[in-house]
Amino acid sequence: MEPSNRQPGTTRSTFAALRERNYRLYWLGLVCYVLGHRAEYVTFSWMVWEVTHDPLYLGYLGLAQGVPLVVFQLFGGVLADRVNRLRLLIGTQVLTAATLAAAFALSVTGRVSVEHLLALAALSSTFRAFDEPTRLSLIPQLVERDRLPNAIALGSIPWQASRMIGPSVTGILIAAFGGTVGFGLAAGASVGALLLYSRLRLRADPSQSAHAHMARQLLEGLSFVAHDFVFAALIGLALFNAVFGLSYVTLLPIFADWYFNAGSIGYGLLNAAHGIGAFVGTLTVATTAHLIARPGRALLVTAVGMGLALMVFSMSPAMGMALGMLVFVGFANTFYLTQVSTFIQSNVPDRLRGRVLSIYALCWNLLPLGGLIGGALAAAVDARFAVAFGGAMVAINALVLLTSKRLRALGY
Repeated sequence: MEPSNRQPGTTRSTFAALRERNYRLYWLGLVCYVLGHRAEYVTFSWMVWEVTHDPLYLGYLGLAQGVPLVVFQLFGGVLADRVNRLRLLIGTQVLTAATLAAAFALSVTGRVSVEHLLALAALSSTFRAFDEPTRLSLIPQLVERDRLPNAIALGSIPWQASRMIGPSVTGILIAAFGGTVGFGLAAGASVGALLLYSRLRLRADPSQSAHAHMARQLLEGLSFVAHDFVFAALIGLALFNAVFGLSYVTLLPIFADWYFNAGSIGYGLLNAAHGIGAFVGTLTVATTAHLIARPGRALLVTAVGMGLALMVFSMSPAMGMALGMLVFVGFANTFYLTQVSTFIQSNVPDRLRGRVLSIYALCWNLLPLGGLIGGALAAAVDARFAVAFGGAMVAINALVLLTSKRLRALGY
């Protein structure tokens, strides 16, 4: 890492981490990466539908994109602890860009088929399974330790901002020019990320080792989390959030159409409300992380608040109340999970960093499972009950963890 030459007090700036060259290049590359990621997902969905006009194939696409992440994510974490992380990140980015370029070329020449689309989607997700733990593991090598909370919070901004504008922009381009442009945007953004990452200058992490057997290293990472109460509890928070808390996203069309009679406009507003709250939550953590004396208590209380807000949302009689609740849900979700990520990044042993972070990242790839549970409950009872159940599970889990003195006393 480059030596720091910052002035006293700059650590507390909202954008302090961006003053460091390596992190600034990484963050700009992340903006490109996220743009490509959002464009890719929207375009694959549209192209599969355009080619088949069969909802079943959209389900196959979900499997093609989801299964590789679940299968290979943990091995990606092992690899991130064995080899040079920057080279691995650049390698996965090269392969992702090549895959999207192939999709673009097939679309341009009119030779794209549903088999091509499913295979390329699966390939891209396979590379992403190795990319995600590598990307997360790299952050502590980019900034000084006292800027790590700020760096992690700033790293959430591209994801939250793209949630609000990425799919809309891609959708407009596809509507105007066709799916080929969507693939071109995704491939171009991936190349942009690759060029920025290639300019990073980092020393190798001496804690990495390729001498141990990969299976033994994988078990070591799983054993560490299983036997460390704090890490297991925090990763459990993320798991409950993905499987129960965010399952409401799948059911938003029902709320917009049936309960609020607002149609597609209402659906867009409900999605935007969460995105706005999440964006504000990210900026809040980036600005105030150093002022939170006991992050453990703060993140657990906020998790309880998110669960309760989901329960209130589920019973909202009108659109206005629902929008307000979802703004808070988005804020609370980002506020406490950013602190969870910061604690894990700050305290995980360097030699286990990739493996532990791959377990943490795996939680987010279980979001489709949450959607399945939510959909099943909505079919069995109704959508209001399904969302209330998910919120209750999040709140109860956080309340149980709030009884732990160790968790309440957590600091960075």
